[in-house]
Amino acid sequence: MVWLRKVAVFLLLLSVLSLAALKIQGNKVVFTFTYPQANTVHLAGTFNNWSTNANPMRREGDTWITELELKAGTYQYKFVIDGGKVWKEDPDAPGYTDDGFGGKNGVFTLVSKDGVLTIMAPASEIKEKVEVNKEREDTFSIEDNTYVVIRFYKPDARYVFIAGSFNNWSISDTECYSSGDGWWEAVLELSQGVYQYKFVVDGKDWIVDPNAPAYVDDGFGGKNGVFEVWKEDGVLKVGAPRVQEKEEPKVEMPKENIVRSVEYAIDGKLSDLEKATASFAGKEILKEAYIGRTSTALYVGIELNKMATDYFNQNILVEIYTDSPRMTATNTKTFNGTELLRKVGFRFSINMRTYPARKRGSFFAAMGDNTWVLQANPFKTAVDEVVEFEIPYDIIGVKSGETFNVFVVVSVDGKDQVVPTEGVAIKTPSMISGNVIAKFVDKIGDDYGFGTYTYPKDPAFAPYKGLWDITEVTVLENDDAYVFAIKFAEMTNPWASPKGFSHQLVNIYLDTKDGGRTDTYKEGARVQFKEPWDYFIKIAGWPDYGQVFATADGKEITEAITYEADPADKVIYIVVFKKFLDIQKGIKAYILSMSQDGFGTDHIRTVTPNASQWTLGGYPSDSKDYAPLVLDTVVPEGFTQEEILKSYVPEKEFATLIPVVIK
Repeated sequence: MVWLRKVAVFLLLLSVLSLAALKIQGNKVVFTFTYPQANTVHLAGTFNNWSTNANPMRREGDTWITELELKAGTYQYKFVIDGGKVWKEDPDAPGYTDDGFGGKNGVFTLVSKDGVLTIMAPASEIKEKVEVNKEREDTFSIEDNTYVVIRFYKPDARYVFIAGSFNNWSISDTECYSSGDGWWEAVLELSQGVYQYKFVVDGKDWIVDPNAPAYVDDGFGGKNGVFEVWKEDGVLKVGAPRVQEKEEPKVEMPKENIVRSVEYAIDGKLSDLEKATASFAGKEILKEAYIGRTSTALYVGIELNKMATDYFNQNILVEIYTDSPRMTATNTKTFNGTELLRKVGFRFSINMRTYPARKRGSFFAAMGDNTWVLQANPFKTAVDEVVEFEIPYDIIGVKSGETFNVFVVVSVDGKDQVVPTEGVAIKTPSMISGNVIAKFVDKIGDDYGFGTYTYPKDPAFAPYKGLWDITEVTVLENDDAYVFAIKFAEMTNPWASPKGFSHQLVNIYLDTKDGGRTDTYKEGARVQFKEPWDYFIKIAGWPDYGQVFATADGKEITEAITYEADPADKVIYIVVFKKFLDIQKGIKAYILSMSQDGFGTDHIRTVTPNASQWTLGGYPSDSKDYAPLVLDTVVPEGFTQEEILKSYVPEKEFATLIPVVIK
């Protein structure tokens, strides 16, 4: 019976993949897209840093086709029409996710089993309240440590399918098999994750499993069954999601009306945590504005005189105006002409008339003549019970410890209400301060690896020296964090990264306790480590992939770090929050400098035997790809960078790095 199920699942999988717009051929993922009116189509996604020209598609009749070799993982993608005039989501994508601009990106998960790739819809994220089903018959089981089997009792059914987040809620992809006596069985091969589902009976009736391990709201007044698949000591398990409901902490409301650091969620609802900061009363439609901050962003929650969604499709603007120490142009008036008491440089706007369709805010920069020009930078918004904004300091050029001013403006039919009328000053936390606990002075002019590497030839790499040359590392400690201040000989930004530097890619590995790993977190740098590391930090000029904090077991915690650059002083400040570190035996660190490449393996620019427009030169061909791609590293006293980076053995092992002691 088990082998028959496996054959049936395999045949069904083959039939699905052969018809899908996304399929596997050999070791490649094949993308197809029907769009006869296009002149050109390119594939853009997380696999090519959303490049509009890296992966052209070829035309075959009305269909556009391309193939990519991808490793197992989850990817987002879109089709770029006629050089970027139009971006289209795949109508047949395995799954979708919000693209941050009011639309959708296609999303899929690529799973490798026994060397064979399989395309799956990604597991959905459970954000709703999970209701555990305590009164249920156990109808879930694991077979061969591989398959999740779900039994469903429906004696009057002619046929049954299971639909869920694992198959993009298809009512025809995953058939259940009759096991007799009115029972039907679904056999699923799933990666670890959380999944929602329902049964579809006779092609028309959607039925909630009465024996589901747990339930969540399905968004339509009903419920979905929900379960989690995970491994314990190599053994596959299935059951209710291991999600602990968090009790919202009791919050003492501030006695003074001071802008405070707050915990928030941009979900259109106002929690007590979000209220625990400065608030400003309005009148008429604007009831109250709450203004808070974190170490990286401004939070504004705006309570109107009734449910915010009741104002959809009306001529109402909800806006935030700010200044900044780095404004290049200033306006004195709002969009509707109201004079503000301070000059402002930036405008963040939600148009309630169009928000139901676009579901995003718009960001404008001042032109200096009281007009505003639209900018591309995304920021988070939500409209439900209230209106909420999250504005990253990066967008407006505010750095750690600096002060800027904020106005909240609600406009009804062109008439503004400004709260507070004099604006409110926000001082960002001063994270790059503390006591010096370690300092390392590095050799100048040694961004050449073990001595042979040369710069690429493109003018973007001018002045062709110093861009990856670490000259000094200072480590500070304050009450909340450790701060790594890494100074470079040169720092330029030819590609206009939002963080102010284009070329530097910094990796830091921290050893704080026994255990850990001696290989790199991801493939790319071509080094190994003498002492195991416990935490990995990756920094680049683009936060979407250049802000990574990970544990040795692969858990990534973005909020564990923040960072900023001072291009004038050529310093990158990396703040590592203490609450995410388990320090049992002091801190040792490996500090690596490499060349950032949005298309490189783990975003590391490659080195080739001869320098080209975009690659460095001087790579030893006889290393058999075992020589490091590290350009500069901080080494302990008594060692040289050259001898450490030269310690690789061709076709056998990578160079072994030695850590420096922080504390």
